[in-house]
Amino acid sequence: MPRERTDFIRESGSKNKEKIIVLAYEGVDTERLYFDAVKGCRRFNRDLVELHALVRPKGDNQSSSRHVFLKLKREAKDRYNFGPKDELWMVIDTDRWRNIPDIVAACRAQGNMYVAVSNPCFELWLLLHVLDISEFTADEIEAIRSNKKSRTSRTHVERLLMAALGGSYNKSNLRTDVYIANLDLAIRQARLRDHALEDYPTVVGSHVYKIDEKLILSTSP
Repeated sequence: MPRERTDFIRESGSKNKEKIIVLAYEGVDTERLYFDAVKGCRRFNRDLVELHALVRPKGDNQSSSRHVFLKLKREAKDRYNFGPKDELWMVIDTDRWRNIPDIVAACRAQGNMYVAVSNPCFELWLLLHVLDISEFTADEIEAIRSNKKSRTSRTHVERLLMAALGGSYNKSNLRTDVYIANLDLAIRQARLRDHALEDYPTVVGSHVYKIDEKLILSTSP
């Protein structure tokens, strides 16, 4: 028998939230730190939303899209009572997995499960907070899409992040204040790149903006 809904939201002690959003991450640190910061900022719509994260523990090396899907479904939808407005989101990348259309279809079949894909990686979503890529050339966009690693094992997007942040980027120690201050820039850029309204970005882009639009108030930070 599913647990009571109040058991799911006991973090806040509130039974009156209009919407619960549950996230499952492909990564271990970066996504968790980012969304913790969003939840902690004053723009977080805490009157409306209860955000709950299903984090892959360190040592859990099963980060495939299918594993994330099954984890989200098992630990959230199959375990708790959800209302018709509640949403379960997978946060995954294109740079490691090629079965994303199957994952999108599987989520759609569940009714209230969704996928926020970043192409090529979650770091692209972070980059959109700190760098305006609207005037990048086709070659520069292609370099982001291919996201090749350097001799130091830094990907191209990571190197762009480092340059934009003054030479420092650590995925386990994010400068979350910088990202929170620029939420609107990231959302605006990602929405513009989603002009085709695809299920997931087949070009450079990120659908994580769809989550943030639900989490934050529209007023300035």
